[in-house]
Amino acid sequence: MATLTSHKASRLDIRLTDEQRSLIERAASLTGSTLTQWTAQHLLEAARLDIEKETTLRLDSASFDVFMAALDEPLPDAAKELMARDPQWA
Repeated sequence: MATLTSHKASRLDIRLTDEQRSLIERAASLTGSTLTQWTAQHLLEAARLDIEKETTLRLDSASFDVFMAALDEPLPDAAKELMARDPQWA
């Protein structure tokens, strides 16, 4: 497990049943990690997976082929007009 060298100033408290805590403590012990190390590692992994799942578009092969073919098509006139406009934020 990679260790973080930055100062850890933030704290996270969670409520667990005795059974949940025992299970997590056992897993941490079996992997040679502290309870904090094990919990932080698994929470970060789950967070990354959830973020990727919610922010990444995945296409099956057929849909990807349709998408790639659409990219090869000429740009529609409406899209050309839209791209020619000055953005509101400029």
